[in-house]
Amino acid sequence: MASEEKCHQLADEIRKILGNSITLSSQLIHYIDSTFSNPTTAELQTILQDDANCEKDSLMELLLFPDETIQLQLEALLERLDFKEGDEKSVLIALLKNPLQVTIRFPRDREALHLTITEEVADPFIWRLNISKHLNPDLLETLNRYDDKNISNRIKVKIRNSRFFPSEDKIKFLCLFLEKFDSQDNDILECLDFVVALLDELNPFNDAYQSLMAKKKFYFISLQKAKQLETQLHKHNVETLLAQGKRVVLIDQKDARKKMLMIDRISRALFGKTEYFEPLNGGGEYLELGPNQNVKDFIRTLS
Repeated sequence: MASEEKCHQLADEIRKILGNSITLSSQLIHYIDSTFSNPTTAELQTILQDDANCEKDSLMELLLFPDETIQLQLEALLERLDFKEGDEKSVLIALLKNPLQVTIRFPRDREALHLTITEEVADPFIWRLNISKHLNPDLLETLNRYDDKNISNRIKVKIRNSRFFPSEDKIKFLCLFLEKFDSQDNDILECLDFVVALLDELNPFNDAYQSLMAKKKFYFISLQKAKQLETQLHKHNVETLLAQGKRVVLIDQKDARKKMLMIDRISRALFGKTEYFEPLNGGGEYLELGPNQNVKDFIRTLS
């Protein structure tokens, strides 16, 4: 299929999706309400019509951000048409060939908002679709074995949106993850988000198991430091600790524990093992146990 024909086909599909209106997610509405002080639809419309308002562009991009719901409707088409770099501009031209207006709907009782799509709005929308990014053939082969095509497509969208460089080791790790996790596992998407973020963070990436354990160790040490800080805050206030040259770094302890459990889940699924750490003497030191050692039994041998 000729490039121009493909671009017109995608533009027509985008036009169809936008023509059916967009319903904002509760998370996005919460962000808009927090940023713009619970605006009414009329107040939002006023901002969008005021070219001198510095908040206009950021609000417009928020309202017309291609979230996963939109991307899921386009994923099969993007995979089939195989777009190249530079096709984004042709899609933009085809999309704006005729006037286009989109209706933004809010849950609950707010009135709908009507936006006229201009080049300034459509250009970032199309670029965020990552149409010229292609998934690795090995990843596609693994994903296409999934019985649940909805989960398969959601994973493809997440990987399409990811930023990590797809080195050979990272692709092997992702393929192993997708082979070991079943599409029916209720935590597959949450675990995938963690894995993709880890791959983006680590360069170079060599040993997958050790990378997971290093991340778990990071969360473990952070939790120990948080506990030490809590003990110190019972005796001194923050100003006193800062005056003493102490670092006061607050972490989300609940999130850190959740991430450690997630690492254990991933590690056991992929490698059949994990490792544990135990603090020594309430200080900054810790001891490390292998995957087959029981923490309580090991501590007992030291007493």
